Amino acid sequence: MVVITLKHKMRRMENEQVQISINKEPSFTEIWYEGSIDYNGEAYQFWLIHPQGVDPHGNEYEVDIRWFFARVPREIRGMQPYIIDAFKNKPNDRRKEEN
Repeated sequence: MVVITLKHKMRRMENEQVQISINKEPSFTEIWYEGSIDYNGEAYQFWLIHPQGVDPHGNEYEVDIRWFFARVPREIRGMQPYIIDAFKNKPNDRRKEEN
């Protein structure tokens, strides 16, 4: 474990002591899948990030979406829950077999 103590004046944190802790052991691993959405003739590429394993309390980590590029229309970004749902319900999803 790395612990760093900062004595730095920052806005809204004047004269406060800040401690940053970083565990150097990996907490979990992730599998990144590439995908895209075709919308009005444009392809918007994304990564679907699937963390493996569970936390110490047995909770599964949340699946996330990251876009390749910053300029993605709001309508497309709003499809994130549908992308994740489609991923979780894919036929070869081994997590269904475990439950």
